[in-house]
Amino acid sequence: MRIAILFLVLSLAMGAASPAPGQPLQAWRYLQALQNLQDRIVHGDEKAYRGQARLLAHIGKVYASLPEETWKNRRDAQALLVYVLSGGNPAVALRLLKGKKPVNLPKGALEGAVAYAEGRNGQAWAHLKAVDDKALTIAARAQLALVKAFLRAAAKPERALQLLDRVRLLKPGTLLEEAALRRALVLSGNEADVPAFMRYAKNYIRHFRPSEYMPDFLRRYAWFLVHLDFGPKPHLITRMERDIALLEPRRQALLYAAVTREALIGGKTALAELAGKKALSFNPGSARFKARLHAWIAAARIAGPDPVSAMASLRAISPAALDESGKRLRMAALVLGRAIIEEPVAKTPAGKPGASSNVDDLPAAVRARAAIAGITRLLKDHDQ
Repeated sequence: MRIAILFLVLSLAMGAASPAPGQPLQAWRYLQALQNLQDRIVHGDEKAYRGQARLLAHIGKVYASLPEETWKNRRDAQALLVYVLSGGNPAVALRLLKGKKPVNLPKGALEGAVAYAEGRNGQAWAHLKAVDDKALTIAARAQLALVKAFLRAAAKPERALQLLDRVRLLKPGTLLEEAALRRALVLSGNEADVPAFMRYAKNYIRHFRPSEYMPDFLRRYAWFLVHLDFGPKPHLITRMERDIALLEPRRQALLYAAVTREALIGGKTALAELAGKKALSFNPGSARFKARLHAWIAAARIAGPDPVSAMASLRAISPAALDESGKRLRMAALVLGRAIIEEPVAKTPAGKPGASSNVDDLPAAVRARAAIAGITRLLKDHDQ
């Protein structure tokens, strides 16, 4: 296994001059190999995705075996910095700091990297915010900016977005840009900046469709497509349809299914029905997937103007086609739907059917809200 991983390192260090015969690879070459591997991940290389953790661990062992003089070399020292900031084992860096050994890095850089790796974010920011990155390589500057954006996301989201945009300019087409776009999507969504959100989503879909991290993007994207839509109509999802269409059909179906579920939890029944029908339009092959979508769509329609039709749709779904969560949801929706249908019509003082002065006070409306609340609890309980 050790020989196989070392061969992977050597083969992935593309574009680098070979070391002299009998000489080991320098530290920076191992980092170059890691970055080449990571860049393949965001362009759809599943084997690279599976091998990333092993390569990170192997590099940590190699770095631990290198003489301390290694880190006096600027390029090797920067490789150690990027390795630690990328999620690598900080043991070597920590040993160097404790021993007060010379490391050719800007003041505070290694201290901040170790603090970040150990989850001491406040101390990490205190060190990294003052690091002068002018002498760093482009890769080191981009990795540092990505980490600083993470550390600033909660306190200064606008500053974090600026840092993420800098990452994209420094390392386009790489894992660093891909990660920056995913983080920028969340930050702009949290800030309810719809134009920025749409711009980041469009860039991600257009440039990183094959990425092994696409499922994470789709999950977050679906959430914001629901919760950034504050109007009575699903304007945002409609405006994004052209970009969504760039995804392969299977992923479009998964995205619209995720929107359906999230919209149902959020009580946005019109959006849930629309997204569910879009997901079904791709004719997903799994019978269970189809049955789940039909159940969600019918559940969304229970509180609508035609609960009888929604009930018929629910009854048409065979419980055998659903998982346990789906079965419970179907049964709860049927019970609550029946309560809505059988709700007595409000009477006027003259004894004639009439309407309440406040629609929200009608028993049927109360039952409808209870239906959605019950369905929401089932969906949320399934997540736990």
